[in-house]
Amino acid sequence: MRAAIRRFTAYRKNQLTQWSLLGSVFILLALLISWSTSLYKEQLTNEAYKEASVQLSSRANELKLGVERRLLLSQSLVAFVQMELRSNGYVDHKRFEQFSGHFVPLLPDVRNLSLYPKGVAWYVYPQTGNEHVIGSDLFKDKRPEVRENALRAKELRTVTLVGPVDLLQGGSGLVTRQSVYTEDKFWGFVSVVIDMPEMLDGISKGFRNDLFDVALRVNGQVLLGDPKLFKQNELSEVVSVPDGKWELAGTLKQEKHQMIATKLWLIRLFALLCMALVLYQVYVQLTNRTKLAEKVSQRTRELQEANEEIEASNEELLAIEDELRAQNRILENKERELRYLAYHDPLTGLYNRSFFNLNLKESIAQAERSGTQIALLYLDLDQFKLVNDTFGHIRGDELLREAAERLTGRREGQSEAFPERGPAYFRIGGDEFTVVLPSVPDREEAEGLAAAVIERFRSPFFIQGAEYFLTTSIGIALYPDHGGDAPALTQHADLAMYRAKEEGKNHYKWFDGTVAPESARLMEMRNGLRRAMERGEFEVYYQPQIETATGKLSGLEALLRWKHPRLGQISPQQFIPLAEETGLIVEIGEWVLHTACAQNKAWQDAGCPKLRIAVNLSARQFAAPDLVGTVRSVLEQTGLDARFLELEITENMAMKNENLSTLEQLKDMGILLSIDDFGTQHSSLSYLKRLPVSRIKIDRSFVSGIGVDERDEAIIHAMLVIARRLHLSVVAEGVETEPQFGFLEENNCDEIQGYLFFKPQSAEHIGKVLRDSLPGESRGTGLTMS
Repeated sequence: MRAAIRRFTAYRKNQLTQWSLLGSVFILLALLISWSTSLYKEQLTNEAYKEASVQLSSRANELKLGVERRLLLSQSLVAFVQMELRSNGYVDHKRFEQFSGHFVPLLPDVRNLSLYPKGVAWYVYPQTGNEHVIGSDLFKDKRPEVRENALRAKELRTVTLVGPVDLLQGGSGLVTRQSVYTEDKFWGFVSVVIDMPEMLDGISKGFRNDLFDVALRVNGQVLLGDPKLFKQNELSEVVSVPDGKWELAGTLKQEKHQMIATKLWLIRLFALLCMALVLYQVYVQLTNRTKLAEKVSQRTRELQEANEEIEASNEELLAIEDELRAQNRILENKERELRYLAYHDPLTGLYNRSFFNLNLKESIAQAERSGTQIALLYLDLDQFKLVNDTFGHIRGDELLREAAERLTGRREGQSEAFPERGPAYFRIGGDEFTVVLPSVPDREEAEGLAAAVIERFRSPFFIQGAEYFLTTSIGIALYPDHGGDAPALTQHADLAMYRAKEEGKNHYKWFDGTVAPESARLMEMRNGLRRAMERGEFEVYYQPQIETATGKLSGLEALLRWKHPRLGQISPQQFIPLAEETGLIVEIGEWVLHTACAQNKAWQDAGCPKLRIAVNLSARQFAAPDLVGTVRSVLEQTGLDARFLELEITENMAMKNENLSTLEQLKDMGILLSIDDFGTQHSSLSYLKRLPVSRIKIDRSFVSGIGVDERDEAIIHAMLVIARRLHLSVVAEGVETEPQFGFLEENNCDEIQGYLFFKPQSAEHIGKVLRDSLPGESRGTGLTMS
């Protein structure tokens, strides 16, 4: 009995010991779980705030970078205005629109770029949607903050940022403004208007997938998010901007807190299961310690794997930070590339005209301070226009690149940002180059360089397997002997270059201090040609074309006239070659095309007869890769039906295989194509039969031989026969006498054009001719109108 009691007592004692041990383990494990989960919650929360802080800092950097890019755009606009003022004395609207058109499409939140000469907005891009801005005066603006900002920007001479403000064109926005001074005189302001809603939309999109809720406060005004976030002071970043600061405040999203809570409940549940398992193992350990050790080891490995996953998350955050740094480096490289393009010619890599004007002025100022001389070499490529017009602009561009390499004496253009010592090489337009030699001790150094350049051009150019020979003519002028400022020195070097051309080309010539009347006139025309369109000196005249059989008006030809303010009327034979040489012929040709189409549409809308308008295309204009798009755009803008447009091209242009596709596209649009001055160049009847042209024009050189030279009459007769067989119409130009008309009428020439019927006249006079014309108009009536 006692033994049974002792056994029972021992059993009870053993049971109590086991349960006590299990209870102790339970209490210890519960405390451990509570403590560890609290630490883990704190760790998860800290990591979430750390990750959110990194993201907020990244967003702040992005926001700062976006603001700095727009401030840099304002500074670029200041540089553009200052270069325009130094070069021309004023800002050209078209170049301002070209400059602005490169940047505005890339920044969707930029409403406009604008210039405020003397505080008044006269330059705005784009004008659409910003009409209310034009003519506004910052110093008289109804908004006091705008007036105060204008006065402050004028005084500081640095970029300022004001806003958000209500905009004249509607909506709210930020405005960067910077004053422009030229020669220490206030010129006005440049301004960049940033659309605030668009910018806030972009910012909110960027924050949408972040871990935190965010608020943005600009100069004390909360523009985005909950203002309470600034009181919580959990996450914050400050972006410094001119005239103020932008503040970002954030807090973890409720979803992130919910994720942490869910994760902790899962961990607690997991821990409870583990605790139950451990208790079971403790119980089992009384009989099997080995099995318990295995379970503990397995759980230890699982905890190590969990720690490794946490470390992998930290590595991902570091990778994101590295990617942001890489993106910043890309932006810096793009900014350096923009600065390079501002002063370099993209074709040759040499410095461009803008930097030439700036560099020459600075070199002259330095020479004046140091009492040294400067030599300016002005180069023009001989025979380049012939090669370019004959073989196309693609080979012409390759020749220009090779010429630049020979000029500099190396196999690539100038890659440094600015010249330091020695000669500086520039391409200032077309096939014209300049070289600035600072601090030359005597003339021999400039002559040595000129002779070396001429020698480099003696060997042939090999382009696309073909051999070309080009020479160069060089004019040299010396500062201060030949000019006290940049314009005079450039003009005299240019005159000397033309003297070299007149004396046989392929050599250099010093400016001799005299200006021949012919050279002075040529120089004045070349300089005036660049501004003639801006000053409205060009005018399109129109010469009617007559049906030979009926005497009715059949069409008009647009002819360009230039009335120089001092030289008077200048013949197209004089200024058209200059326009082709300088490359201005493309811009002038587009203007003539647009003006002629618009005038023809206006006549038609006024009830005048619907006639074709013929416009000449230059070789450079025809070779432009976007010619078809340009013509289509002109027709759409003016509303003229393509059937009433005729484009005249030369034989050389038509005979090139690469131009056949362009001709076919123009014809498919419904445009009539004709060959001008037929028979005066290298003709080929085999080309004529497959070209998509509808008529040919007999040159006045053949017409003038009617009744004088039988050979001219035979050539005209042959042209008419060939044209009839090929179903081409023929118009003869330069008809001035009755015998000439009689011969052409007898040989069935379709149309005639010349002083016998009408001289080229202004649009006003031709409009009267069109209104007075009747279906039965005779040749005699035409004679009375000439």
